[in-house]
Amino acid sequence: MKAIIIPSLIAALALPPLAAEPIQVFILAGDECVLEEGVVAADDKPGTLEKVVASNPDYAFLKKDGEWITRDDVFVYDAHPIHNNTEAPARPLRVVTDFQKGGEKGPRMGVDLMLGHTLGEAIEEPVMILRFATRHPTWFKRGSRDLSHDFRPPSSGGGNDLDGSWDVIHFNFGVWDATYREASSKYFSGVNTTSPEDFEKNLRTLVAKMKKTGATLIWGSVTPVWEGEEGKPNGDEDAYNRVAEKVMKENGVIINDLNAETRRQGKGTGKNVHNVGNLAPKVTETVLAALEARENPTQPLPRVLFIGDSITGTYWKAVEQNLDGKAVVFKNPGNGEDTWNGLDRMDEWLELDRYLLNGQAYLELVDAVKKALGEELERVFPGDVSQGAELAGLVWFQGMEDGGWESKATEYETHLANLIRDLRKDLDAPELPVVVGALARSDGNMTPNQQKVFDAQMAVGDPEKHPEFKGTVQSIDTRPMCRPAKESPGGRDRYKGHAASYLEIGKAMGEAMVELLKQER
Repeated sequence: MKAIIIPSLIAALALPPLAAEPIQVFILAGDECVLEEGVVAADDKPGTLEKVVASNPDYAFLKKDGEWITRDDVFVYDAHPIHNNTEAPARPLRVVTDFQKGGEKGPRMGVDLMLGHTLGEAIEEPVMILRFATRHPTWFKRGSRDLSHDFRPPSSGGGNDLDGSWDVIHFNFGVWDATYREASSKYFSGVNTTSPEDFEKNLRTLVAKMKKTGATLIWGSVTPVWEGEEGKPNGDEDAYNRVAEKVMKENGVIINDLNAETRRQGKGTGKNVHNVGNLAPKVTETVLAALEARENPTQPLPRVLFIGDSITGTYWKAVEQNLDGKAVVFKNPGNGEDTWNGLDRMDEWLELDRYLLNGQAYLELVDAVKKALGEELERVFPGDVSQGAELAGLVWFQGMEDGGWESKATEYETHLANLIRDLRKDLDAPELPVVVGALARSDGNMTPNQQKVFDAQMAVGDPEKHPEFKGTVQSIDTRPMCRPAKESPGGRDRYKGHAASYLEIGKAMGEAMVELLKQER
């Protein structure tokens, strides 16, 4: 049985339940638009979720006995390696998510709410929304990712010169190796805390693979790891660093002592292993010195690859900015985790063409989907996974950054069509249903470039303009969902935080997806 019954949705869709299938996974990808932007509560402002639900009976079901409801058949998994750097499993669909966004604090809601309810009512099997977007006030000014660069698909063409290899590879492992894990843990890698002896063996294999590229190698030492709980001790990072130092010296690898730098800044205390301070200046200095020592660096710019876990994630984007105009910087997709994971994936991570022919966010998205639907499904999905999972659809809601550039806006339709084709190919889903949310503005005053992006997003769902997508791609015009700023709680988002806008957009996306699934049947 469904946990929540929504008569208005059932009547509107008028569809029989879809046939029993594995867990149905829907990608919800883009920029900040797919995250929580609608304001839930603010006593002195209009357009909050509280006020919308109180005044509109269509959404009254979102509250029961004065409390926001939670579904037990629809889940949301944040798949972006920065937005969810601890790889926490999916959560049941709910209204309130607390977070801090720049100077704004408090509960917010997003398009996933009604998207999830709409899909959940039409689909018999459990639904998981695999959300891919990020917002991080430290590493990024905002979560915008463009389609011209970040999400650039391979069919749009990548680097002009695919010859050569890597110039510098900066890598680190250890925090995951040192973390205590029981055999029943979803993070279990075949062993409990990696022994220093196994750590040394693994590093020797990994270094040998990286040396074959001809790159200058830099090892970032293991940053501080707290001692662990009583009876469940974490490993001693000093023991790992001692064996790593031996391996690196024997192989001529530069050692970047990130542990010492973390301690120098007075960080690395407490249980938060990510409290490492600002490592970007130290890493930038070390990488620049290695580049300057290269006899024949790649032209016109040398290539730098970062391989590592979430510790690497704390500094690599800042290093990329520091090296702007001096080097082209990439990072392995996802979280590098422990050395055991490195043994499984190092060959893949070192493939230069993958980075030159794909945007970093595109690589991360494909990687995240394959992991979540494959070997990590049991960790990702908080329930029975014996029936397996299958990719059922893609919802694309993005375009803020592209709308600020004439060149990016002009090329947007080409890139979006390529994105659909390439994701279908790379995810082995040739007829994957796709819903595109055409990004509007609450004040209606789109700039010429923003209008170009909007028109491009509508165009891919037009069978006359893209006949190959007929019956498998639909575009959603979000202009009717906009509210005037004076009727909205406010925000830096396109819809000024108005909860009704996000409810209506999410519902429209869900209905369009169900219609595509109906045609597929």
